[in-house]
Amino acid sequence: MDLSMFYELNDAGSPVLDEHDLPVIRHRLESKALADVLLVTRLHAANPAMHHVIDKFIELYSVTLQWDWFVQYQAWLANKADAELNALALPIENQDQQAIEIPLFAEPEPFRPELKTIEQYRAEILIDGISIDEYLFRTQRTVAVNSIIVEVDGLVFDGDEQSQRRMLAAIHASEDAGIESTIWRLADNTEAAVTVEQIRQAHSLAIIEQGKLWTKGAADA
Repeated sequence: MDLSMFYELNDAGSPVLDEHDLPVIRHRLESKALADVLLVTRLHAANPAMHHVIDKFIELYSVTLQWDWFVQYQAWLANKADAELNALALPIENQDQQAIEIPLFAEPEPFRPELKTIEQYRAEILIDGISIDEYLFRTQRTVAVNSIIVEVDGLVFDGDEQSQRRMLAAIHASEDAGIESTIWRLADNTEAAVTVEQIRQAHSLAIIEQGKLWTKGAADA
């Protein structure tokens, strides 16, 4: 069993021994729970520049699992050693010269968590029912959709989903009322006189841009 991650190592990669010829245990790193990983994922999912922070928390969480096991394993070894010493101290026979049954050490050895890569954890840890990888992708896709802008005849329109609904409502209303132009608030928050045809073109372009984002997601999945 490789326990090198828990011990101080010399230049040769061997454990450093103390005055009792026992391996010197390293100082334990900062612990991170699964809840910490999920929290930092929610905080930074929309910002790719901060995804290294998520990966760092995953790494610390992985190390925490190993250290938690190591502490349990050390306690198990101590209990096993005590049980063996107690067994040796018991007489083999009682006063009636009958053999004494020495109880075996029955405490199960703690199970060591599998060592996994950050990529494996990102694919396996679930947040809101989906993997971290998928959560990051969907969050960034939502940001991208909310940032869609399109240009028609030099006019720059917001193209996010809410704006698409406003465009569609304006198109339907104009058709019912026979209106060919209206005042529209553009992406830079200025108001301009636009034609219904320009709104229709902007709506179509926004739908196309959103479709590109969703198609990319389907191709990457």
